Amino acid sequence: MKPERQFSKMFGALSVLVVAALTMAACNSAGIAAQLNDGTLTICHATGDTASPYEEITLDFDELVTHVDHEGDLVPAPAGGCPTVVETGNNPGKLTICHATGSASNPYNEITIDFNGLRDHSNHTGDFIPAPQAGCPPITPTPGLTATLSADKVTICHATGSAKNPYNLITVSVNGLNGHDKHAGDIIPAPAGGCP
Repeated sequence: MKPERQFSKMFGALSVLVVAALTMAACNSAGIAAQLNDGTLTICHATGDTASPYEEITLDFDELVTHVDHEGDLVPAPAGGCPTVVETGNNPGKLTICHATGSASNPYNEITIDFNGLRDHSNHTGDFIPAPQAGCPPITPTPGLTATLSADKVTICHATGSAKNPYNLITVSVNGLNGHDKHAGDIIPAPAGGCP
């Protein structure tokens, strides 16, 4: 592949990563923090104690089901942490999420599901749970990827030669790619879904 074409592909991938990072930062800036799905959700569990009305706890999706009838819980916890005064009516037993479709033209479906249905999404690493307040992002970010906000770096899947751990997700300078262009197994840039 010609260096100009390779750089063009890398720059396009970097542009996508920059937009993903900015979208995630914007989503986290107000109200409820959107997060890429890791199978857990942080909530404010109502204690019934006016002096300390909430306990902030992180639950996996199976544990969240036990809070479906806790109308005083705040699900999910607000981005700034649990409030110090009681709020009511914040737990309808359902949650709106951005379900990753795998489609480049329509990367997410915004759906509202009950806590029991959330169990089916515990392994969907590309989902946003909960959905950002501004709605689903227009692109799919790479799970586990720290986006590089400059045109002189690119994130790649470096082939390790190991059957157990075939790739390492690494960010290298564009100049450092010269050492990887001869690595036939490397994936440059890393795919949107992460390394295989």
